[in-house]
Amino acid sequence: MAQGKDAADHVMVKAVRPFEGAEGHKDESSPPFRVHRRRAAELKANGLVEHHEEPELKAAPVPQNKMAAEPANKAAPAVTGRRARD
Repeated sequence: MAQGKDAADHVMVKAVRPFEGAEGHKDESSPPFRVHRRRAAELKANGLVEHHEEPELKAAPVPQNKMAAEPANKAAPAVTGRRARD
């Protein structure tokens, strides 16, 4: 799904009753799905879905290694093509 300002216009919902719509067939066993907030309000008003909290994605912790290995692809000094003059 789109990020940025579009993401704020969409919410996650979970079907609580079977229905067929623009989203396809959804029922209680369907996984949560993303819809526009207006569509979510319409579906909720009809008793078809409930708001579903999106899990927060967290990055894995970076291990604290005091002796970090040197990168294998360490760049060599740049060659400029000029010689130093004496």
